[in-house]
Amino acid sequence: MSAAAETMPAIQEILEDPAVSDWLKAALAEAIARDPVDALNDALLLAQTLDDRMREILGLEPAE
Repeated sequence: MSAAAETMPAIQEILEDPAVSDWLKAALAEAIARDPVDALNDALLLAQTLDDRMREILGLEPAE
């Protein structure tokens, strides 16, 4: 079984999980339709930006 075939059930579980926010479900659904390298690069940039913002708001040291 390919890695992509193994990943799809996990994606489907996230999309169907009522505990997952609608925002994340929409972002994931859009991301899986994109080039996977571009989608990952954008997701990593978003995660870093949100981490930086959280640290600033909470008065935490910047991540290294």
